[in-house]
Amino acid sequence: MSSFHSRFQTHLVRCVVLLLVPVPGRMQDATAPVLSLADALARAASDNPSLTAYSYTQRAAEGLVEQAGLRPNPTLEFTAENFMGTGRVQGVRALEATIQASQTFERGDKREKRVALAGREKESAAKEYAVRRVEVLAATATAYLEVLAARQRLELAAEPLRLARETVDAVDHRVRAGASSPAESARARAALASTQAEHARAEAALAAARTALAATWGGTGADVPAVTGALRLPDALPDREAMFARLADHPRVEHQRSLAAGRRAALDLEQAQAVQDVSVGGGVRFLREGSDAAFVAGVSLPLPVRNRNQGNIRAARENLSGAELGVRAIEIELRAGFTAAWQDLVSAFKVAQDLRRAALPATEEAYSIVRSAYEQGQLPIIDVLDAQRALSALRREILDAEADYAFALARLDALTDANYGAVSSLISKP
Repeated sequence: MSSFHSRFQTHLVRCVVLLLVPVPGRMQDATAPVLSLADALARAASDNPSLTAYSYTQRAAEGLVEQAGLRPNPTLEFTAENFMGTGRVQGVRALEATIQASQTFERGDKREKRVALAGREKESAAKEYAVRRVEVLAATATAYLEVLAARQRLELAAEPLRLARETVDAVDHRVRAGASSPAESARARAALASTQAEHARAEAALAAARTALAATWGGTGADVPAVTGALRLPDALPDREAMFARLADHPRVEHQRSLAAGRRAALDLEQAQAVQDVSVGGGVRFLREGSDAAFVAGVSLPLPVRNRNQGNIRAARENLSGAELGVRAIEIELRAGFTAAWQDLVSAFKVAQDLRRAALPATEEAYSIVRSAYEQGQLPIIDVLDAQRALSALRREILDAEADYAFALARLDALTDANYGAVSSLISKP
């Protein structure tokens, strides 16, 4: 083996060995802003456009509570009789005028029940805001994990690209020296083109993930500070029963219960509407030619012969029954979502653990054997490149499994923990 050939092999093997070294995160300026998961959640909670819109709904509900507590306005009535006629009532000589004020008195505690219904609707608006907030935070946590995973995929793609470029330079140098055939140069350039395409896709995926994250607070991809850290699986699964016990406190359940309470208040109001109100009035009547006057008074009470509000009462009962059944339906839906997320979590955990504990050592061993055979001149460079690609692909597969675990855990946290404590524990500091 010539001295040049020996130096070439040594240089190429050193380049390849770098693939086995864990890829470090990009160096961050100590003064550069860093976005943590907690920061992203807080920013989305304060700036998300849809949550801001919900604040107006809550203020509108407060106005309805104020309106519900108001009593009916009094009525002022002026009546003129016996004028502009003929004969004895010609002109205004026989004019009689009456000025009367009346007031409607609500019966059946209508005002109190209106206030109760408006209060329930205000509470429901607050619960609906909480539901929307949970949805926004879930989207934010998922988007944050997407950025984190995309950044790690880009880092994984950067190392093979660097090695492929160095390999092309080394092989071209050898071809020019007549120590190798142009076929090896073509293979090296093909490998470089493949790694360049993979790196470009990883860059595009990271940019898209940053844009999706910024959208949760109404910003753009340029608004996202550096996202650091890496996804690291724990040694064991979280406590399933402890997480499941918190499922009953999910805002969707609370919101549906609030809706049911509102439907019950609506039924009470419709039943009160069946009680007829009383209107009492009184005033002064000026008799002919304004020479005499007298007091007048009256009481008005509708007769509930046909309309006893029975249709509205029936509709309110049906709405109440549907809302009460809705609580049970949402509980079942949440349990199903929890079960599905847990199954995905367990599956991803097993895949990631198996790949790290069994497949990765075996692939590294295979690579070591191929490298050793190449150093002894028993295998061509193409076998070493294949071993590199296999190891790189396995590391991407491990990252995908760890990301799947993180996404499943985010779904569980969305159901049980608004602070996303379990997800935060997965993110290791750089």
